[in-house]
Formats: sequence, C-alpha cells, structure tokens
Amino acid sequence: MLEARRARLDMGFGLEGPLPDLLAAVEGPGAAQVVVLDLGDDVAGAYLQRGGLVLLFVNGEHAAVRQRFTLAHEFGHCRLGHASVIDRPSDVFGTQHDPAEVAANYFAAEFLMPGQAVRRWARGRRLTLDEVVRLAADYGVSAKAARIRLETADALRDRALAARLDAEIDDEGLHLGLAGWFGWHDLRDELSALSPPRVPPALRDTALGGVLAGDLTVAQAAARSGRSPGDMRRALSDLGLDRLVPIG
Repeated sequence: MLEARRARLDMGFGLEGPLPDLLAAVEGPGAAQVVVLDLGDDVAGAYLQRGGLVLLFVNGEHAAVRQRFTLAHEFGHCRLGHASVIDRPSDVFGTQHDPAEVAANYFAAEFLMPGQAVRRWARGRRLTLDEVVRLAADYGVSAKAARIRLETADALRDRALAARLDAEIDDEGLHLGLAGWFGWHDLRDELSALSPPRVPPALRDTALGGVLAGDLTVAQAAARSGRSPGDMRRALSDLGLDRLVPIG
C-alpha cells in the first residue's frame, strides 16, 4: 500500500525492516496520541480525531502482537483520512468487508512488514513453520500475520504450503514451542512492557488525560478545566469517548 510506504519514509524509517518501536513511532513523527486501556471484549481499538487532536486507542488486554497490529490499523485510518471509528476485534482480525477496514488492514500490514523487505527475506528460503515463526518474532507480529503477509507480499504462492502452514500455526503448542526452543522472543518495545492504563505524556497532566486514566471523574475534570460537568460530558461525547470510557 502506497500510503503505508510513504508514511514509513516520511517518518524516517525506510522500507528495509521492522520498526524499532511502533508506539514511539506513531506518537513521535506520526503526531498521534496513543491511549492503551482495558477496552473490554468488544473493542480492539479506535481512531478518534477532533481538530488537531488525534487519539489512537488500543486494547491493552490483548497480546502485544495484537496490540501492534491494532495500533498500525488505527494509524492507517488516520493516515488514510478516514472518519473516526471504533473497531471491534472482527474489524481488525476478521474477514473485513467495509472498504475502510480493508484499507486500514492493508496499511497495517505494509507499515509493519514492508513488502520489499519480506520478499527479500523470503528469497531462497524454504518456508517452513520455524522460518515463519522467526519472521514473526523479528517483526513483532503473530505467526498467522507473518504467514498472511508472506502471501500478500507475493513471497508465498503455493496454496498447499500456505494451508499446511496455517494448520501448523493453529496448533499453538507447536509454533509457540518452536519459538521457545529457538529463543525467538517477542519484539521488545514499549507496548510489550506496559500495563494499562497508559495515557500519552502530552495528556497526562490534563483533565482529559485524567478521565482517560480513570484518575478523575467527569465532575473533577470539569472543575479542573473550568467547565460545567454537562459541558465536559458533551465535549467527551463529541470526541466519541462516551463509547470507550465511563463519563456518567
């Protein structure tokens, strides 16, 4: 996806390998604010924008590999100019039909795993399960995401091999055991190290940050910002936050 490649180049990361730290990239040169919360079972992430404020939400109860893909997906919504959206797990990890969700997933795949880098990595290799698991560990994605990316990057064309790899990946004991055996650990980055709630540094000392972190009630946030509680609730609802955090 052209926009994902443009984003990596604009942000100074090139197209040759994994991002060193996705959260730092999105919050730094990506100019978005990342909030990691326990969003429950029905929400994977969200992209909310109002004026110059871009909020990207990630469900911190998901595994780090899922969090990374969700964050890249939400960043894709932002870079592609989509409307604000709250994504269910099926929107990010299921079979998508909404064109915006399809586009955000293509963006995420290319942003995390540039096609030219994946093709170069695969050239001359036997694509066995252990190689796919190694690729996944290098890029901080799930084994299934790595297998799919090999296919979408046109590095895996053998459908029978793809089906066999999928079956082996579905046997979690097998592919997780391989990762442990070879010492291929998940990518070490901020997402893998943190526990929710996580509010971006730029918002930590604000009324909004206090509400997001659960440190302030809406009434307390309103008092701090010089608003009435009703005005504060309306402002939070206008952002779409009423669907993500308690504002009653």
